[in-house]
This record gives sequence, structure tokens and C-alpha cells, in this order.
Amino acid sequence: MGGFKNETINTVFDSGIIYIIINHLTKCSKQMKMDCLSNNNPLKNHEDKITNRLVARYLNVEDNIFRYEPQSPENYDDATDQYVGRIDIKVIPRNPLCEFQEYFIIECKRIDGTKPYNQKYITDGVARFVSHPPKYSSYCNQNIMFGYVVKAIDIHNNAGEIDSLQSSLLKGVISTKFALLQKNDSQYYVYTCKYISPHIGQIEMWHLFYDFADVILRDAGDSSGDHCQL
Repeated sequence: MGGFKNETINTVFDSGIIYIIINHLTKCSKQMKMDCLSNNNPLKNHEDKITNRLVARYLNVEDNIFRYEPQSPENYDDATDQYVGRIDIKVIPRNPLCEFQEYFIIECKRIDGTKPYNQKYITDGVARFVSHPPKYSSYCNQNIMFGYVVKAIDIHNNAGEIDSLQSSLLKGVISTKFALLQKNDSQYYVYTCKYISPHIGQIEMWHLFYDFADVILRDAGDSSGDHCQL
């Protein structure tokens, strides 16, 4: 991930890496969902707990290319001696010769088809990469938003709702329309979107929405769980 001198090659190389990460996420999500059903061990409707199980039991088991680290502090601020953000999942290459600074970020948010959650996906998710000043880095100009779909909804239609909200919620940022790249109608949809502003230049976000509705524990007392910033 140290890169090549030719930026065109770098872009293709990074896009290939993103595909590998996305495919690993969908594979592990499928296995986790299957295990939830077969073991009668549902997921709690809690962002961090879904993320923790996915990372601890699945993401780091088979993938020998990357290491997936949960809850990593991001962007140290000298003025306050605090970190500005906290990454849900940090994707680091296992190759010790790779540059430490170059990594990918996966930001996770629950999706239930309602406007408040769709808005939060943008304001507390996408905005952390693209708003000024960004809370999250984009060293390779590409990162991933992972939507945990916790209720039975039309995922494609809901992605369109999120897309339509971006222009009003992301001030000073131009975003392209969601472009569908992959889908499995019963499991997941993957979209890509480019974001442009004077502060970030241009970055590309990959939006993965995975259907976990069948394995979410319906417990009113555990319906919260989107983490707070440090």
C-alpha cells in the first residue's frame, strides 16, 4: 500500500483492495447471520455489539491480507490532547513493509428505514469523512460506510432515500448519485458515491447495506447503541 508513482495505477490498485474488503465483509456477514440462526444467538439491536461480534468472531479469522481493528481513536488534536474521532473498524494491511499511515476505515450505522436513522447515517457517518474539518482520514481517497439493516425494508429504495438527503445535509460538499455496483436481493446492496469539496478534494465512499433483520433481537431496552464521539 506504499503505492506506485503513477496515480492511475494507484487508483486501480486501491479500488481492487476495496473490492477485497467489501467481499470479505459480505462473506463474514453472511456467515455471522447463518450462525445466529443455527445457534439461536441473535444480534442485539446495538451498533457496537454488532460490530464487535463481526470483528472478533469473523473478520480476523480467515483474511490473511488485512487486520480489522475495532474502536480505534482517530485524528489526535494537539490543542486539546484528545482524539477528534473514533473509527468503528480500521483496516490495516498485515504486510509489515506497508506504510502504517495508509489504511481504510469502515464506519458502521444501523438502518431501519426511518428518516431519523437515514439522516444519522449521513450526519454521524458520511459527514465524518467529508465535512470540514473531517474527523476521519481518507489516505487512499476511498473508505466504506456499512449500513446494518436491522428491520425488514426495501434496501434499494431506502438507499435512494439516503441519497436524496445528502445534498441538503452535507453543506459545502458535492456528491454524485449512488451507483449500484453489487447486489444480492435477499442479503445486501453495494453502491459507490463520489464526494467533492475544496477541503477534501475528491474521495469515493462505498456504501454496503446488509440485511440483518432476521437475526436482530427485539428488545426495547437495547435499541440504542450508536457510539458517541470521544
